[in-house]
Amino acid sequence: MRAATRSLARIAAVAAGLAAMPAMAVEIGRACDTPEHCLPQNQLRYYEVLRQSIGQHWQAPASAAADSACTLELSQAPGGRLVSVRTIQPCDLDPAGRDSLLAAARAASPLPYQGYQQVFRPLLRLSLRVAEPDDPKEREESRLKRWWQRMRDR
Repeated sequence: MRAATRSLARIAAVAAGLAAMPAMAVEIGRACDTPEHCLPQNQLRYYEVLRQSIGQHWQAPASAAADSACTLELSQAPGGRLVSVRTIQPCDLDPAGRDSLLAAARAASPLPYQGYQQVFRPLLRLSLRVAEPDDPKEREESRLKRWWQRMRDR
C-alpha cells in the first residue's frame, strides 16, 4: 500500500513539473512513428483539424510519390496566425514537394483556433502525407515510383 502511495506521489510530482514547463515544441520520441502519437488523446482532434486545413491548400507535385510523408514545424500566435513554418526530418518529399507543402501551410493561415484554445500550442510538429490516387493505374505507378525512390536512396 505504501509503495502504491509513493508511486502515485511520484506520478503527481512529475505531472506537476510537466504542467509548470513553458510551452515548447512537441518532441518526436523514438517510440513514436508520427508526432501525433506522442500527444494525449484529446489533442489528436486538434492535429487532425490542422492537417485538414493545410491539406485543403496543398496540391502535391507530380514528383511526390503517394503516401510520402513530411513533418512540419509550425510556430503560431494565439488566434492561429502562422508566424513561421519549416520542414524537418522525417520528410520523404523532394524540394518541390517541400516547397508546395510550405506554401500550403502559409495559405492556410490563420490556422484553426476557435474552440481549440485549451489544446493550442504556439510551437508544434505536424506530419502530413501525400494522398493515394483514386485511379488504380495511378496508384500502381505511385507504388513503383516509391520503390525506385527507395532503391536510389540506398
